[in-house]
Amino acid sequence: MTEELDTLDKELIRLLCKDGQTPVADLAKRLSVTTPTVRTRIKRLIKSGLLRIAGSINTQNHPELISALVAMKVQSFGKLDEVLQNLARIDQVIWAGVVTGRYDIFAEVVVAGGIAELHALITNIIPRVGKIVQSETFVVTRPTKKWVSMPQGMKEW
Repeated sequence: MTEELDTLDKELIRLLCKDGQTPVADLAKRLSVTTPTVRTRIKRLIKSGLLRIAGSINTQNHPELISALVAMKVQSFGKLDEVLQNLARIDQVIWAGVVTGRYDIFAEVVVAGGIAELHALITNIIPRVGKIVQSETFVVTRPTKKWVSMPQGMKEW
């Protein structure tokens, strides 16, 4: 979405990112606008796909979760965006993006099934997204200030 955000939108998003449970009346007071204005802005931002309010967990407090970065070189034949979208559909993928440098794509993944689940993810599931010619996985051993949305694949966690 290429919608322009004005100063009020940006400040509202900043406040909601700090605490998505802040009451609308408090947001209105802090932004010096009316509560209907805040409600309307929030609804518009959500509808336009520019804002999502969701719960997050701090992986530092959940040692049973394994977080890793997976770097990939992809032979994409001009279809790197398609590979990226396929990767983003995998339940355990928190985010994925095209990057500069020696790799084409980085993805952050979180698994709850231990090293065996991580191994299955990087050897059986991720390679199906496209022709990955090289990958490197970096397991996060000590996260700090690391809040993530619970991936779809964590239904049983």
